[in-house]
Amino acid sequence: MKLLASMKTALITGLFVVLPAWLAILLFVKILVKLGVVVKPITGQLPKEIGHPTMVALVVFILICLLVGALFHTPIGRKVGRIIQSNILDRIPGYASLQAIAAQTAGFESDQEFQPALIVVEDGSLQPAFLVETHEEDLSTVFIPSVPTPMAGGIFIMPSDRVHEVDIPVPTMMKCISKWGSGSSELLDALKAKGTKLPIPW
Repeated sequence: MKLLASMKTALITGLFVVLPAWLAILLFVKILVKLGVVVKPITGQLPKEIGHPTMVALVVFILICLLVGALFHTPIGRKVGRIIQSNILDRIPGYASLQAIAAQTAGFESDQEFQPALIVVEDGSLQPAFLVETHEEDLSTVFIPSVPTPMAGGIFIMPSDRVHEVDIPVPTMMKCISKWGSGSSELLDALKAKGTKLPIPW
């Protein structure tokens, strides 16, 4: 029974990781195919070495992304972006959390700060996590990422005294998680630098 339960958990976790990635790849390929049809008249006028429809479509796609990104950094673009995000994107389960982490990983400002932290779990071990927000009654919401895919994970509300922030960049935390804990000494050093006394039995 334990083996079946473990397999079920692994299957569900795998689906949550693989399906979004697979759908994103399919969507990307579909966009390139559609763009390939659109730019076909242009590619016929280009030399064969650089006139492949897929390559031209990829260049057009990158230019579109650059243009959209530039527009979203203008006052009007930011307003339109907020409207799209509040009415469409924020309704997608998990989007807000992943968007905030992705934005900080890329070095952008985010309205929702995700602070790297170490939490004390039931057996006294330390678990890398992100502090999402704090509440009254000394409670905190944390996002515990999966290994080695830190963009997936679970959300927990726990006593704030079990959540210990660490002053490290978000990319450092993400790198540690994606490498199966390699480099976790940086997390421990940051925790020691704060002089945090942990209620752990070791």
